[in-house]
Amino acid sequence: MTESRCLQGIWSSPWIFIFAASGAAIGLGNVWKFPYMMAENGGAAFLLVYGLCLLFVAFPIVVAEVAIGRTVRSNPIDTVNDLSERKLLHRGWVLVPWLAGITGMLIMTFYSVIASWGLAYVERAITGLFANIGRFEADVMYQDLLDSPVEMLFWHSIFMLLVVLTVGQSVTRGLATLVKILLPVLIVFLSLLAVYALSVGESSQALEFMTVWSWSDFSFDMVLSAIGHALFSVGVGLGAMFSYGAYMNKRMSISRACAIVVGVDLVVSLLAAVVIFPLAFEFNIDVDSGPSLAFVTLPIVFGALPGGQVIGASFFVLLTIAALTSSIAMMELFVAWLHEKFYIGRLKAATVLGAFIWLAGIAILLSFNHWDAKLIFDKNLFELVDSLTSFVLLPLVALLIAVMVGWFVPEQMLRKEMITKDPKNFDWWYNVLKFVSIPLIGLITVAGWIGV
Repeated sequence: MTESRCLQGIWSSPWIFIFAASGAAIGLGNVWKFPYMMAENGGAAFLLVYGLCLLFVAFPIVVAEVAIGRTVRSNPIDTVNDLSERKLLHRGWVLVPWLAGITGMLIMTFYSVIASWGLAYVERAITGLFANIGRFEADVMYQDLLDSPVEMLFWHSIFMLLVVLTVGQSVTRGLATLVKILLPVLIVFLSLLAVYALSVGESSQALEFMTVWSWSDFSFDMVLSAIGHALFSVGVGLGAMFSYGAYMNKRMSISRACAIVVGVDLVVSLLAAVVIFPLAFEFNIDVDSGPSLAFVTLPIVFGALPGGQVIGASFFVLLTIAALTSSIAMMELFVAWLHEKFYIGRLKAATVLGAFIWLAGIAILLSFNHWDAKLIFDKNLFELVDSLTSFVLLPLVALLIAVMVGWFVPEQMLRKEMITKDPKNFDWWYNVLKFVSIPLIGLITVAGWIGV
């Protein structure tokens, strides 16, 4: 199989793949969701279980996605079709990449809306609205945004335009150029904010919260949350790693690259927590205040800090950058498929898909105000799509990918993909995927279906 077979191009260096895959993994799940989930689920205990889930659940499946993506050098849908034509897989498995792409598109319908809040808060920070803000004013500012569909539509449109323009470029020119700039900027800025937070905040209490645990902090629900968030955070089951694997150099060790990606993802999550917890403890903010932690409590903190206008704007710029790199990855599967299957230009394909997401996002943003009525299961449209994707579709797709690669793709073909240079490491990955990752994902999938 020659390198030129991939119509989208090949990453110019191993580090470009690592940057791109890390950008796909790092998103709102790291900067926005991880800190409040950690706070709601026992602090250090959740962090410990989450780290184990990354190692034994997320990492093996990321490797599986990248490996199967690199076998054929095509988009995920045509990859599975190709393997079925060669009698290596049953053609029914093509439903897996289709389901992965649909799941990513559904997530994008609300992901883009929440990401656009980051842009709105950048504007609020720059214009000085965080200055000396109290709890009441912060609540009002957040609610005013949710009650304003026109403003949310404006920022939602800006965010989707950024996504479409980036995805519409070639892989080597658009995405590769972007991640080379944005990922290092994200990590450096977060690191600087973390140092600042530790220096002016309640660092000892925050570090104790993040490192000291007791057995009473562990629960079945906490373990399920850790498994689910590990999948969501790394982007397993969205087809992004599947797609990016097709652009990976054949000489590169997949396991080593994926280990770095998962490690970077964990580091960014930890940096986000180190930014938030010392400041929250210093100002007596409830760290377990849920999704509003970033948009209600943090503006109070930033408003009371010296240079809070710059610090606050920087944080929400980072939040938007993280969301942008993940959003690009979610659209890549279908953009690549339309480009390779029907020879539609990438920009045109991205525009069509982006228009669909933009329209669906309007319905989502209206569910925060005019269309906030509960539909079924006592949930509005946003809550329904969020629950469907997070607790049903995402773990289901991850489970199907793991089963397909672990039990149905020929083992010898996987060994030839140079997943790792050491046969013992391959055996470890292969056995963990089959006998640890699959049962644990099956557990959370069933739990999501029955509403545990």
